[in-house]
Amino acid sequence: MIIKNSCIFLVFALIAFSISAEIYKWVDEEGKVHYGEKPPQTENTDIKTIKIRDNVDTKSASDALKEKTNKLNEKNKNRKKEKADQKLAKEELKKNEALCEKAKKNLANYQHPRVNIEQKDGTMKTLGEEERQSGIIEAKDIVKRACNY
Repeated sequence: MIIKNSCIFLVFALIAFSISAEIYKWVDEEGKVHYGEKPPQTENTDIKTIKIRDNVDTKSASDALKEKTNKLNEKNKNRKKEKADQKLAKEELKKNEALCEKAKKNLANYQHPRVNIEQKDGTMKTLGEEERQSGIIEAKDIVKRACNY
């Protein structure tokens, strides 16, 4: 029974693929338009061929599915990379903002007339005017770099 059904299916499939994929259109002597699977036997040179089916793509469905899956995987990979890059950029921005705030506070400390700086040995030192001015210049430079001004 299965073999019989398979043979019938195979015969119908072969018939379907052997059918002509072209239709002919022509106008007779009376001006009537005709369509047919075969061109007329007349000497009419105004016969047009109409294709009703393009050539079938020979690429198998599994190849097409693999190709589409690869493209989707690549897009997903790119999205994940972009998301990770955005996360890193946000972290870098927060880090730069913290550095900027610290540099601004340091500059504000140099703006006072009496600036006390803690030295490495833990003692406090009051800066002279020249040291304070050079500190202001250096602090402004750091603010400019850290805050992107």
